[in-house]
Amino acid sequence: MYAHPIKMNFSTSFALLAVFAVVVSTITVSSAAYAESLENRGLPDACVGCNTDDSIAAAVEMLLQDVPISVETDKETYTHDDMVMLTGYVANPIPGGANHMAQVTVVVKNPIGSIVTIDQVDINEDKTFESMINTGGRLWSYDGVYTIHVQHGQSTNKVQIDLVGGLDNPLRPTPPPVDMHDECTSTELTFVGLCVPYSIEGGEVTGADVNTDDMSLVISIEPTGMGGVLTLMPSSDVISGVFMVLVDNEESNDYMISDDGTITIPFGPESEVVEVIGTYVIPEFGTIAVMILAVAIIVTIAVSSRSRLGMIAPRM
Repeated sequence: MYAHPIKMNFSTSFALLAVFAVVVSTITVSSAAYAESLENRGLPDACVGCNTDDSIAAAVEMLLQDVPISVETDKETYTHDDMVMLTGYVANPIPGGANHMAQVTVVVKNPIGSIVTIDQVDINEDKTFESMINTGGRLWSYDGVYTIHVQHGQSTNKVQIDLVGGLDNPLRPTPPPVDMHDECTSTELTFVGLCVPYSIEGGEVTGADVNTDDMSLVISIEPTGMGGVLTLMPSSDVISGVFMVLVDNEESNDYMISDDGTITIPFGPESEVVEVIGTYVIPEFGTIAVMILAVAIIVTIAVSSRSRLGMIAPRM
C-alpha cells in the first residue's frame, strides 16, 4: 500500500519533535544540576563586564578552596636581613581549644637541610594566615634556596625562596681533628676530653656530660627567649648511629641530621636538657684514660707477679 507523502512527513516531523523535546529536557535538567553544583561549591556567580583580572582572581579563589593548605611569599628572591611576608589559606581548619582554630606550624630549612626557624601561626576567621619571617641572624647566613614548610593537621605544603648576598658555600666545613691534649674553645663542648663544635640560637649551654648506660650525650641548656635551636657537630669518635633525640625526656620529632653528621635540635622556651642517643658513645673515661688504666693494670699485675715469685723462690 502506498503511503501518502503528507502523512509520512507529518509522522516523521512528530517523531523529530519528540526527540527534540527529550534532548531539551535533558539539557535543562543537566544545566540546573550543574548550576546547583556550582552553587553548592560556593563559586561566584558569572558577571557581565568583568575584566580579566577579576576573572583570574575568581579562578584563583576557587582553586584555593580545593587545596587543603596553600602558601606563598611576597617575593621569590631576598637579601639577608630582609622580611619575608608569608601568606596562606586553610580550606578546612581544625577546631582548637577555647573556640579557636588550631594553628599552622611553619618550619624553615636552610640549603643544607637544617632548621633555622619554627613558628606557630594563628588562622584568621576567613581561613587565611600570615607571618613575617626575618632572614637576619647567623642561621640565615648562607646563600641558596630556603624551604618554608607549613602544616595544619595532616595537610602540608611548602614554598621556596632564594637568599643572595651572604656566604657562597652553603656547606659547613668539616671540623679539623681535635687534639685531646688541647683545651676546647668557647664554641666547643667538652665530652670526656674530646671537643665537639656547637652553636645555639635562643639559649645558652650550661653543661655537657656523657651517659654510657644510655649511649648518649647529655647537654644542659637555658633558653633566653621563646625557644631556639641547638646545633652539634660531633665526630664518630664521640657518638655514632644517632637514632633518637630527647628534649626534657620526651622524644623529639623535629631534629635533623645532615649528611655531614650535623645534628640540629629545636627546643622550647622551658626546655632544660637535650639528650642525643646513638649506638656508640665515647667511653666514660675517654680513650687515653682507658689506655692509661689498661697500662696501669698490666704494670700492677707484672709487679705483683714478680713479688710473688720473689716470695716463693728458694734461698741459696
